[in-house]
Amino acid sequence: MTAELQVPSPLVPTRESYFVRYCKQHADGTWAVVDVSLDNLRPSPSARSRRRPSGCLIQEMPNGYSKVIFVTIFYDYKIKIVFTFAI
Repeated sequence: MTAELQVPSPLVPTRESYFVRYCKQHADGTWAVVDVSLDNLRPSPSARSRRRPSGCLIQEMPNGYSKVIFVTIFYDYKIKIVFTFAI
């Protein structure tokens, strides 16, 4: 898959990422969705960042809603930061 990642800031340019996605439902009904970057298979001289293995867990709740936990790990080589997002 190819995706364009955006941060809600005019100071951070968009980034394109090339990755594979794996989904699996566990015995308790929880879904795991994992993205693994393939950017190293498509090297680019202008590569400024890399998305680390990321994904989400989706768990059905008794009230009919779903609990979703996202984990995104993003490394920017230019400014040397790691961004992790979880809800």
